[in-house]
Amino acid sequence: MHPILHAFLVSLCLALLASCGVTKPSRYYLLTPAEEQVAVTLSTASPTVGIGPVSFPAYLDRPEIVIRSSSNELNYSGSDRWAEPLKTAFNRTLAENLSIMLPTDLVVIHPWPRATVLDYQVVVNVTRFDAEAGGAVILTVAWELIRSSDGAVLQRNKATYTEVAGSSDYRAVVVAQSHAVERLSRDIAAAIRNTGLPAGARR
Repeated sequence: MHPILHAFLVSLCLALLASCGVTKPSRYYLLTPAEEQVAVTLSTASPTVGIGPVSFPAYLDRPEIVIRSSSNELNYSGSDRWAEPLKTAFNRTLAENLSIMLPTDLVVIHPWPRATVLDYQVVVNVTRFDAEAGGAVILTVAWELIRSSDGAVLQRNKATYTEVAGSSDYRAVVVAQSHAVERLSRDIAAAIRNTGLPAGARR
């Protein structure tokens, strides 16, 4: 075999071997609820709260964690992923936070059984929930608190929560995202406490 051809074939084989190297292992993350000590005791019995419907932007409907490199450019991590759909994690964490902060064990996520009798319903529209390149997490959300007995909207809010992760490390980003959901949860819990509607008013 000609030496030049031999060298070419050796180089090609080495390149193919390099491209088939060990794949970087995936890491999976979860949002976490607030700590137990944030619980606040209600003066009335525990209310029944329904979470949802909750809407999420389509760009977050994927397993990879999203980092926004510019106002209109997104980067999806290849190996850092959510252990469950982000919308599912958001709903679960919001429900767990409210059960701690109110406190109540009667928090259900949409769709709930037809026979469920609610005191309040919280409708949520998330328009942004990602991190900037420097690690700052931004949650932009609009939500309504509805009294289930007559369908009255007791409170309507739109807010942006910013949490500094300290770095673009994905673990730090997810912790900051959990804190952003906690702040939203505190605002919703405060709105429920301020309504003064005794739990079971419809019963």
